[in-house]
Amino acid sequence: MLEPAQAMLAASAGGSVAAHPTRRVMLAAAAMLPLAAVSGCDGVDVLGTPPSPAPDVTMLREAIAAEQLLITWYTAVLRDARNAGGSPAGLTAVLEPMLAEHREHLSQLKSRLVVPAGSAASPSPTRRAAAPAGPGAGSAGVTFLRDAEQAAAAAMLDRLRNAPAPLAQLYASISASEATHVPVLDAAAAATTSRVTG
Repeated sequence: MLEPAQAMLAASAGGSVAAHPTRRVMLAAAAMLPLAAVSGCDGVDVLGTPPSPAPDVTMLREAIAAEQLLITWYTAVLRDARNAGGSPAGLTAVLEPMLAEHREHLSQLKSRLVVPAGSAASPSPTRRAAAPAGPGAGSAGVTFLRDAEQAAAAAMLDRLRNAPAPLAQLYASISASEATHVPVLDAAAAATTSRVTG
């Protein structure tokens, strides 16, 4: 039975409303619920694999991995120079500014990578070149860094062909920076060799 206020509301709305749903209505709703749940979505297909990232995202992830590797190598050469004793101040004065530039490159690259909510925060690149064994100590380490810089500059230039304009500008800038490191590292390797032999 409807309360007087409910009866007035129901009458003014143009119909009557049952105060409590009947058993038949509840059974019909319960039977329809599973059908309604799967009819509006893709069902099990929703749980399928996510789409692969766009080519420019893959290139960006590769560039990030390459910068991280360069930072690791610079850090190793600097650590070895400090542990070797002697006079690493000259080598440190050359390598630390370049390491800082690579950290800035990494920051700029990471700022361009937009990771969607719910996905892995640091996805690994799908394709990675085999990394050399690692830098050595002294002039061998500096020579290793020079070769790594040369390869990194060339790899950045290769990415330019298929990169969208904003990324192409960043890749070109980083490639130019890495190319300018090569002659500086050549001079540092020569200076390190002359200190050892001299």
